Amino acid sequence: MSTANLHYDPLPAASIPASTSPPSAPPDRSTEFTAVDPNVEQFSGPTLVVEAYAAIWLILMAWIFFQWRRQATLAERLDDLERTIDRAAANAEKRAQAGAS
Repeated sequence: MSTANLHYDPLPAASIPASTSPPSAPPDRSTEFTAVDPNVEQFSGPTLVVEAYAAIWLILMAWIFFQWRRQATLAERLDDLERTIDRAAANAEKRAQAGAS
């Protein structure tokens, strides 16, 4: 099989319309200078950077705080589990000693 017949043309010549008019000119607003209106609310770059850093630090500190609380709760549960296992082992040992006597 020949690969010459498998050529794909995404825009065949028949689908391109024949246009005799030149492309339209860009609007005037894109070619002329317009002054910034001082009454429009504006933000300074340094202020935005400081606010962004503050927001990131607050989010990070909140996440660390919640992780710390979660870790403390997990440590309490682990301590309770260790005490329960120790009590169960002591009870099993007492039963074994009582059964042997």
